[in-house]
Amino acid sequence: MVVNKKMKVRKMQNIDLNIDLHVIPKLSYVELRAYYDKLIHIPTTSTRKEYYIWRVTYKLQEMRLGGLDNKTRRMLENMEFKDCPSSQKFVIGTEITKQYKGATYKIRAVDGGFEMDGEVYKSLGGLAKLITGRKISGQEFFGVKSWRK
Repeated sequence: MVVNKKMKVRKMQNIDLNIDLHVIPKLSYVELRAYYDKLIHIPTTSTRKEYYIWRVTYKLQEMRLGGLDNKTRRMLENMEFKDCPSSQKFVIGTEITKQYKGATYKIRAVDGGFEMDGEVYKSLGGLAKLITGRKISGQEFFGVKSWRK
């Protein structure tokens, strides 16, 4: 039996909690989604296999080893992420070239944003809007991912 946050008791559906964590990424998307549905019981519209791998492995580790202590959980819940430096998502010096409507645009990641034609802009979205004249995702427009690998 598992007790959820609202203190309602629900039966654990036939699910193997002792599955090796290394096996989870090898499951098919359909198997992984079914495992997620049985284990977590939180509706989602995600279609990314990586999302389910992360959620299932985290939940299994939490169930096996215990979750965060109350002090850490409260600290994380109350943390404001607006102070995190978003300009450091790209390695400084990274250059991106984009062709759009016959023109070529070259930008470079710098401390504090992105430089184009000698001016620094805070975000890729701002640059994309400047170039296209409409609001658009900067990551989508430039065809990049904003996280480091």
